[in-house]
Amino acid sequence: MGIVYDNKTATFSSVIYEDDVVELRDFLQGNAGDEVKFDFNDCDDIHLAILQLILAYQKSYACSYEFGKEKKLFQTVLEGFDTSENHCN
Repeated sequence: MGIVYDNKTATFSSVIYEDDVVELRDFLQGNAGDEVKFDFNDCDDIHLAILQLILAYQKSYACSYEFGKEKKLFQTVLEGFDTSENHCN
């Protein structure tokens, strides 16, 4: 499994495929209203469906991100998402 859940933190490692969508959705629904931390330090890439779930959560609730030293495309999308405009800058 590429995502490990601990309390209010989801830690991503390696490549995250669409197989993890349902578990991530359940984690986010279970923490709705709470601030969730997404740790991408050891993540190489994530499937678009996973990215969409994270952005949808960010639209409604507080969340924080932790990234590795090498900037990835998904990091650019997450950091550029403007919740007031519903698009990426």
